[in-house]
Amino acid sequence: MSGVAMAIVLTAAFLHAGWNYLLKKSQGKIVFVWWFLLISMALYLPMFLYYWPQTTIPLLGWNCVVATGLLHGLYFWFLGGAYQRGDLSLVYPLSRGSGPLFVPFLAVGLIHERLFLFGILGIALVIVGIYIIHLRSFSGQSFLEPFLAFRGGASLWALCTGGTIAAYSLVDKIGVGIVYPPVYIYLMLVLAWLFLTPYVLVKERRWLKEEWHMNKGTILLLGFLVLFTYMMILFALRMSKVSYVVAVREVSIVFSALYGIVWLGEKHARQKFVGAVLIALGVAFIGLSR
Repeated sequence: MSGVAMAIVLTAAFLHAGWNYLLKKSQGKIVFVWWFLLISMALYLPMFLYYWPQTTIPLLGWNCVVATGLLHGLYFWFLGGAYQRGDLSLVYPLSRGSGPLFVPFLAVGLIHERLFLFGILGIALVIVGIYIIHLRSFSGQSFLEPFLAFRGGASLWALCTGGTIAAYSLVDKIGVGIVYPPVYIYLMLVLAWLFLTPYVLVKERRWLKEEWHMNKGTILLLGFLVLFTYMMILFALRMSKVSYVVAVREVSIVFSALYGIVWLGEKHARQKFVGAVLIALGVAFIGLSR
């Protein structure tokens, strides 16, 4: 990987963890997501209008667009719910780490891909890392705590987030090969926002004005960052191997742990940092095994 590509991917990872940090700091997480998706739709509308006349979408392409839109709607809903219930330094590593963890199993079962040594080692590291971030200490008395944590709450919501990441990753692998990426991404964004809208208007409507007034500047910033960070990754993919890009971008897991521990003062710092590093290494190994 070239130095320029490495710098782009590391910057994107830093910004991706950063917008998740800002989401964690918001009050009404789902309403906050709804607002920044709306802003993002407005900001990137000129890009969509520029590429739309040049784009032809076949039936399979539309199927992928609808599927990824619904899956991204679920992704944002689960992510907001996870941050409503748990720490950034727990939710982000668990959701980002479990997504690539699920993909190899789905790929083996659905399209009969083979797992190689690096992939198997990476899966083992992710599982160990997920276990460690749930520990309150490194003492023997904490051994059962990770298993109890999965009964509900933030961990379960984060795993559901990871499940949607795995699912939309497989859909997008097909979709971006059929539909020009800027058009594909924008349509996905619109459908995700539409998916969340009924819930927000029925259940969270009273918080719409308050969330906007409290976090208007942050919402505007995230409206730009959410797609911009993804565009950076697409640009890096043109400069380097996809396996290297996917592997390096997972350093965002370590950034998120540091944000939560240092800036938000979240507890059990040693366990979360060690677990996040292991998850990031595991995901990197999975990416390099492809």
